[in-house]
Amino acid sequence: MVIHISSEYDAWARVYDIIYGGYKEDIEFYRNEAKKSKGKVLEIGCGTGRIYLELLKNGIDVYGIDISKKMLEELRKKARRMGLMPKVRLGDMRNFRFREKFSLIIVPFRSFLYNLTTEDQLKTLRNFKRHLIDNGRLILNFFYPDIERMMSMSKESEELIVTDMGKYVVREKSYFVDEINQIVETSLIVYKDGKLFWRGSYRFALIYKREFELLLRVAGFKKWSVYGGFNYEPLKSYKQEMVWIAENI
Repeated sequence: MVIHISSEYDAWARVYDIIYGGYKEDIEFYRNEAKKSKGKVLEIGCGTGRIYLELLKNGIDVYGIDISKKMLEELRKKARRMGLMPKVRLGDMRNFRFREKFSLIIVPFRSFLYNLTTEDQLKTLRNFKRHLIDNGRLILNFFYPDIERMMSMSKESEELIVTDMGKYVVREKSYFVDEINQIVETSLIVYKDGKLFWRGSYRFALIYKREFELLLRVAGFKKWSVYGGFNYEPLKSYKQEMVWIAENI
């Protein structure tokens, strides 16, 4: 079956590793959880393989989907250089279909937030549940919204340097495009040797702890835990990353 998906994220394949390739805070966590699963693993939004290839080279039976053809092309190039055979394909987290069911589905790096509406969030969670074996687990992470910080942002706000890697400098700014529906847009500009190299933007939804608990409940999950970061610490502050583990019981 040929899947035709037109993705606005294709343009990101050119710069994704420049901007995010050095982020490693979550890799050990997802690698350890995948090893514990002792079955097939599916990564949602595997992108250029930042986490996916780490799992694959550790002998984990891992599959992947991404909505961007260009991102997957980059992943496959890196896999060939590493002598690995990836099992990845185009797919939308809301409606992908596999014959296989998985012992673990992971959604790293806040990718679930690309579901901008409650309808899409529920559609996605139900699709995840449909693809989990009995007692299989769903693990995902996203930040706790700092609404005061977000409300202070505007389209005219100063851009911030978020990383400087020699010849590449990346600037970003975030601002609400829809306060009522909790939708934020982040714009990024990449400079190479002092000249404009690339620009792009993406939108994501803000989701609070109690809100996501309700989403899980409505989607049919009955048991879950939430931690404040990748070291299984209790969630006590909005400054912590929310790390969710839901079980398909």
